[in-house]
Amino acid sequence: MSEKHNFGVAPVICYSFNKDKTCIALSLNDSNVKIYKKSGPKWQETDTLSEHGQRVTSIDWAPESNRIFTCSADRNAFVWMLEGSKWKQVLVIPRINRAATCVKLSPKEDKFAVGSGSRLIAICYYDVENNW
Repeated sequence: MSEKHNFGVAPVICYSFNKDKTCIALSLNDSNVKIYKKSGPKWQETDTLSEHGQRVTSIDWAPESNRIFTCSADRNAFVWMLEGSKWKQVLVIPRINRAATCVKLSPKEDKFAVGSGSRLIAICYYDVENNW
């Protein structure tokens, strides 16, 4: 079964669903990530994540930890954690010299890969002392 939804006039560049498909994080060709929650037959916007400096290029939503991983043309990545009702971000600098083009989480959710326009992949991992 498929459904059709309209999130505005701008194109959806990237998106990711949460574990039970009741929320979606998406970027509409800008530097923001909008979070929508399913409310009956409609989607209601609940949050906007707005720390990136340029267009968001990829999003991945961790099913077990409920973290959102984003990357952008600004060459940075963010890990977003829901604390209470607010999303808190941690900046991850993957040390790439071109735009970050894709982000993908490992199955254990302890590492993630950031692909770049320079054909390099940065593997980012969690360290207790340094965070991500």
